[in-house]
Amino acid sequence: METLNNAVRLLTKRPSILVLTILLSIIISIVENLFITLFYGVSMFKTGSPFDAYINIIHFLVNTMLVPQTAVKVILILIILVVAFALIFGLLFSGYFNILNNGVQGKTKKEGSEFIAGVKKYFFRMISLNLWTLSLGILFLIYLFIAFIPAAIFIDSAFSGAINIFAGILLFIITILVLFFSYAFFRQYLVFWYPSAMIYDKNHFKIAKKISDKNFWPLLSKLIIFDIAAVVFDSVYIIANFSLANAQVVSGATSNLLLIINIVYKTVYIALLVCFVFSSFNKYNKNLNKIAAED
Repeated sequence: METLNNAVRLLTKRPSILVLTILLSIIISIVENLFITLFYGVSMFKTGSPFDAYINIIHFLVNTMLVPQTAVKVILILIILVVAFALIFGLLFSGYFNILNNGVQGKTKKEGSEFIAGVKKYFFRMISLNLWTLSLGILFLIYLFIAFIPAAIFIDSAFSGAINIFAGILLFIITILVLFFSYAFFRQYLVFWYPSAMIYDKNHFKIAKKISDKNFWPLLSKLIIFDIAAVVFDSVYIIANFSLANAQVVSGATSNLLLIINIVYKTVYIALLVCFVFSSFNKYNKNLNKIAAED
């Protein structure tokens, strides 16, 4: 409820936040639809269990990357995409987060555009953060895919009767827990890096990490709610798309309706999430400064 109240208060003070959130939601929803279409196409050729399909996909990707010409092309494409997204979101985030940060800190709105002022002040800093975030994000995804391979093999063998099913399930649970906490730390460090960079000119990652480590469990307990909401909605959304595609009842109107529902949900979700992140950082940062002043 506190998160909702903070978001409503911020949106009342800075309604332009919602416009930029809608823009981000449209971009994310379109990209998500492209991935759903791609995964649906891959699923049409799937054989065996989901875990078997996962291993086959990893095996295909590894074999593909072992071809030097293909590896060079993939790496070049990734570099181009990372730089392009860093520039695009550097422009959006520098203005968007400046408006949001001013609202969180209760600053009086001055004459002129807060978005333009943010772009002038934070554009290159946001590009730098985006390059780090995207690069580390790609490396972290590779780590997740590789780390999950043993669990996928064991659980597939367990269900097929090749090994004890309890051993397979136990390894699967341990792997999920390790990956979840890896993701939790990684996510909190990165999301707090952005509000930290809006306040501090130097050592903003160090400060973000310090605040995140000091308040890890309170933050995690609230961010899990966002995770559950995202997983539940996206699961229903993907199942709806796949079910309609399998039933061959997908039309332009149906696809557009599902896309609009996704954009509306993502708008509310992103608005609440970014407001929570910036508000939480501002609160914990004040506590940190207060303790430092007392010492």
